[in-house]
Amino acid sequence: MRVVKIFNNNVVLAATDNGDDVVVLMGRGLGFGVRAGQDIDAGRAERTFMPTAGQPPERIARFLEEIPAEHLGVAEDIVRHGRTELGDHIGDHVVIPLADHLSFALRRAQDGLEIAYPLRGEVLHFYPREVAVGRRAVELVADRIGIRLPDIEAIPLALHFVNAQFEAPDLDKVMKLTETFTVVLAETSAFLDTPVDGDSLEASRFITHLRYLANRQESGTTAADTFGSLHDSLRASHAREVACAEHIGRILEERLGWILGRDEVLYLALHISRLTARSRAT
Repeated sequence: MRVVKIFNNNVVLAATDNGDDVVVLMGRGLGFGVRAGQDIDAGRAERTFMPTAGQPPERIARFLEEIPAEHLGVAEDIVRHGRTELGDHIGDHVVIPLADHLSFALRRAQDGLEIAYPLRGEVLHFYPREVAVGRRAVELVADRIGIRLPDIEAIPLALHFVNAQFEAPDLDKVMKLTETFTVVLAETSAFLDTPVDGDSLEASRFITHLRYLANRQESGTTAADTFGSLHDSLRASHAREVACAEHIGRILEERLGWILGRDEVLYLALHISRLTARSRAT
């Protein structure tokens, strides 16, 4: 690889020989005695960071100049745990924003400051697995760094892992999604005049469907057409749920800019039917 820029003795911006790929290399003494344009052995790097659209290489390099090594190390451990618990979509791109968050959270904890995070209840309800990872992160920080973060920090830590699933560029978008899910549940209950048990298995499945729908909207893909000739008959037999799904679709378009195709509307209607089935039976 070829050196593009030296930030300090330990952090170097480098490119492949053809210049197609740029990476940030980090390692003790890696930048000492080298100059821009010279070759560098990437095998000497202790850590390699791949830039993304939201994390350009120079921003990563500047961050690595400032972040304490122990904060970066514990963030890497937390991401590895998150990948084990949640899946391979938890990539190394989570490390930098997570380490950044930890640094500020540790500073606040040392100063005795605590932040009240909005939508705490919704995050606990919609993302229990990610919250469990966030709670484990609080424990890892206490074990590794010796500072106990407030328990509430599990909420924003969890959102970093939710963010990774949705491939959203920032946590504000994830918070808007979470708020929208709450609105969708309330609007479904109101439209059908049917109570919805937010703690039920059906509600959990409904939220899971919305999360997969979010992924499809972000990636520009659509649900597979599995209804075929049954499409019209299913719409007729679930007319109220289809009307509700179309109402929810308008909310999603207004709040998030999503456009649901006819198959997505029918999928949503069937999930709404399952969501309200228990209440209709009583």
